[in-house]
Amino acid sequence: MYRVKQSGGYRAARRGERGAVSIIVAVSLVALIGFVGLALDLGKLYVAKSELQNSADACALAAARDLTGATVNLSVPEAAGITAGHLNYALFQSGAVQLTTDSSVLFSDSLSNPFLPKSAVASPASMKYAKCTTSKSNIAHWFIQVLGAFTGATIANATVSASAVATVGAAQTTCAIPVFICKPGTEVTPPIVGASYTIGQWIASKSGSSPADGPGNFGWAALDGSSNAVAIKNELTGNFCSLPAVGASIGSTGNKVADAGAWNTRFGIYGTSFKGPQDGAPDFTGYAYTASTFSPQFNAYSDFVSKRNTFQSYQGDTLSGVDTKGSYSAGNYPLGADRRLALAPELDCGTLASAHSAPVVTWDCVLMLDPMGSTGTAGPVHLEYRGSSSMAGSPCATQGVPGSGSSVGPQVPVLLQ
Repeated sequence: MYRVKQSGGYRAARRGERGAVSIIVAVSLVALIGFVGLALDLGKLYVAKSELQNSADACALAAARDLTGATVNLSVPEAAGITAGHLNYALFQSGAVQLTTDSSVLFSDSLSNPFLPKSAVASPASMKYAKCTTSKSNIAHWFIQVLGAFTGATIANATVSASAVATVGAAQTTCAIPVFICKPGTEVTPPIVGASYTIGQWIASKSGSSPADGPGNFGWAALDGSSNAVAIKNELTGNFCSLPAVGASIGSTGNKVADAGAWNTRFGIYGTSFKGPQDGAPDFTGYAYTASTFSPQFNAYSDFVSKRNTFQSYQGDTLSGVDTKGSYSAGNYPLGADRRLALAPELDCGTLASAHSAPVVTWDCVLMLDPMGSTGTAGPVHLEYRGSSSMAGSPCATQGVPGSGSSVGPQVPVLLQ
């Protein structure tokens, strides 16, 4: 009898435990579903936020592009911003982001001042910053309603927003070569080139040891501020990208043929102390443009681009008409880089002739056209003028990438916030 009673009690206790476990499992499942639902729904909102941020960024960059100080009608940058923002889709790319006039795109002349809609801006030309705000409301949750069903709570749909602020700033540019170009009209010896250079124009180097010697319109200028021929050599074989600011003084070192070997490394031509690409990387092409190889002597840039695309090598001294006394190899050019399109400072050559230094007036984009002949046989070498470095579409700009605060390249939109 005692065993029977004990066995029956044991079975009853086990049944009670099973009931308690069922309750615990049910409660745990609700909590687990709630946590899973919370994670999934928060992930959904995070994706929506990222998509809206993409739209706001595109809107701000497009709107800021027109804030150049010449804007008289802010409807133009606003429309550009709305169009760019609308091209982005949100909520797992299910629908285009909607932006509205006079609310989605705002403008300000300072980051410390309030952003205003275009209709409230008194001076459109003074606006420097564009701010775009995008939002998506009434986003339904997927699983978190399960908690509401069990708890009786009402869980509202979500709203997500994003914003971005952009302005325009100078683009990063290519590096510079250590030469000066005479500001048009400041040459102290003939030929006088007039008020300005023309894109495609060939500019000849000076032929003597003094900045005043000519004819010619460019000569050596150490970009590090020295008058050291070693600096010229290093800046030709290496890369000088920390450009002196406009207004900074640059000095001339004298005779151009002193660094013929360093100049020629950019054409993949090596001789004397320069033995190969390890001593100075070549460009992607060494093809030389001279009166013998390019009779127009104007606007060789397009041909240069096509030859660079095929890694065309230097055609040799016989065809180029230049006695470099150097060697070259077609195998060098695929190992090259952007070495013949570069920046060069414009200087007042009248000032340079008397002081042997002059402040930078502006930065020009130039194409190195031909190698230098060896010492004693060198004639003028040439650069092709490709416009100001700040000119829209300048080939010396590095794909419109924003640069530092001291960059001198074309103005491009820059995200700030």
